[in-house]
Amino acid sequence: MNKLIVVLPCYNEEEVLPTSIKVLSTLMKNLVDENKIAEDSFLCFVDDGSKDKTWDIIESYSKENTLVKGLKLAKNAGHQNALLAGLLYHKNQADMYISIDCDL
Repeated sequence: MNKLIVVLPCYNEEEVLPTSIKVLSTLMKNLVDENKIAEDSFLCFVDDGSKDKTWDIIESYSKENTLVKGLKLAKNAGHQNALLAGLLYHKNQADMYISIDCDL
């Protein structure tokens, strides 16, 4: 089974993050249940130096939801650099990578 990592750069996304996590977690669970992706697939939310509660939300959900993992950048580096950070951090850990904006 192929492992999927979805990388989601986030910057000040506290308003949409809970909904995005719920929607994407449901989608990932369905793909696992349908044997389309491996059970250890996950969502990687990359906090790009947010000034709101984005990181707190990511951290909270990651404690309860095994599909949610987070990566926190020290400062705002920009969307493409946040995406690259997520991809490089998880390099060689999956068979497939997808990127999507955090607000879906």
